[in-house]
Amino acid sequence: MKKTRFAFLLMALLMALTFAFPAMAEEEGNAPQYPTVILEGNPTTGYTWNATVEDEAVIAVEDDGFASNAEDENITGAGGFQRFELIGQAEGYTTVTFAYARSWEEGVMPVYELVYDISVDSDLNVTIVSTTFIVGEE
Repeated sequence: MKKTRFAFLLMALLMALTFAFPAMAEEEGNAPQYPTVILEGNPTTGYTWNATVEDEAVIAVEDDGFASNAEDENITGAGGFQRFELIGQAEGYTTVTFAYARSWEEGVMPVYELVYDISVDSDLNVTIVSTTFIVGEE
């Protein structure tokens, strides 16, 4: 139970940090064209983040890979961060869902899901309109 609470709080903090900087940049008039989503994980457990795009004509998600925590870089099995870039393809509105699960487990809910409602303007600037965090099975 404590592990679940800690993971939830850590994910909430990570989400807040991930989107605090784009929101600040937007207030100054230069929102990033391609926002980045950085999610904590540990692929040595078999769990990875996978993105599903509702309308791939509107947005593409580029997986930029996994980076270990700097302080844990030399520790086998240490966690780190998976980075995704959101790239506007056409003006419109869609949803991107990031699921933290084991790819070989069928019929099992992901441990976590992050659902982003996304808007892409005519200049292909990507704006994250809303975020929903879902805790699934462990």
